[in-house]
Amino acid sequence: MATLRRALIVSTATLALAGAAAGTASASTTGAFLTLDKEIVRAGEQVRVLAGCGVEGLNLVGSTAFAPTGQDGPYTGNGGVAVFAVRSSALSWGTATVRADAAPGVYQVSERCGGGHAGSRELTVVG
Repeated sequence: MATLRRALIVSTATLALAGAAAGTASASTTGAFLTLDKEIVRAGEQVRVLAGCGVEGLNLVGSTAFAPTGQDGPYTGNGGVAVFAVRSSALSWGTATVRADAAPGVYQVSERCGGGHAGSRELTVVG
């Protein structure tokens, strides 16, 4: 049973990496990375997010382009954060929904690790 569970986890992680690899990525010298499955979206679309922070631990991935989730930390009242289906310090993946009222433009998607800014990616919302 444990072998089957490990195989399922590895397969899921591989699929997440493959799906996100088509998008944009950001990496840092601290081992933190942030990947989005697409860099151009329309309001209301979902974006898959793959992130990791090494030993520091992932705090959040957020943007003023994202819809509120109710757990938005520094984005409360001004955007939202990604909701992670799997969360660990080494590899977390999940989704974020672009706000339905997001105006066309370029938005920063930022990653916070261990309480500090770890990097960002640009997300372009088109009309």
